[in-house]
Amino acid sequence: MTLRTFYIMVLLLSSALFLSGCHKNNFVKVTGKVMVDGVPVQTGSIAFAPADGQTSVEGAEIKDGVYEAKVPPGEKIVRIRGMKLETSEVYDAVSKTKYPSETAIRITPEKYETEKSPLKATITKNGEIHDFDIPSKEKRK
Repeated sequence: MTLRTFYIMVLLLSSALFLSGCHKNNFVKVTGKVMVDGVPVQTGSIAFAPADGQTSVEGAEIKDGVYEAKVPPGEKIVRIRGMKLETSEVYDAVSKTKYPSETAIRITPEKYETEKSPLKATITKNGEIHDFDIPSKEKRK
């Protein structure tokens, strides 16, 4: 390896480390609760999409109604998919035994999962709390 090649590799590596460090420094920690009709969501996901399309979509898992995500600052469209786990008994004919099985059932209306979700959030600094309580059904006027 020539000295010139070595310097080019060091420069490229330094640039990559610098850029990745800057990228992560621009993210802020956001936490909150997610409920449907006032009841914590058992499991699901939350995503923060940039309203202006200029940053990445970031998200997190929802577990027992709580999430923690790293999100770039700015105006966000919030997408939520909430699930409820239902346990049932399944019979295995080969072993002739019954065992529990869980099925995830969506409990959030589909409109909260799309790019046109009505949920919004403004992310500005570390430690922000954004709670969401979604109605399970549309209210009729």
